[in-house]
Amino acid sequence: MSDELYRHEGENSRSVRVGVDGDTLKVDTLDMGPVTREVWGASDYEFWTSIEREHWGPLAIALIKEHLGGEARATDRLREICEKHGVPHVWDRWI
Repeated sequence: MSDELYRHEGENSRSVRVGVDGDTLKVDTLDMGPVTREVWGASDYEFWTSIEREHWGPLAIALIKEHLGGEARATDRLREICEKHGVPHVWDRWI
């Protein structure tokens, strides 16, 4: 499971991808072009941040706080995001 988050085409290009491989979530960036060759002495430069499955819970809470914190509709927005991206979820209520 993976998806591209960002792409810039041109003389200097950048691609950012997110993916899950087994128990690891990784956001990976690939830079290519003259600037990369000038700075790194190679045609491409790749770097990433990876998070093991045992830390996905704290990551989820941090991302939700970062992007939905202070929003009165946080519960609704989370549901909307899940629906938009096909993420299985349960919406429930109690009256």
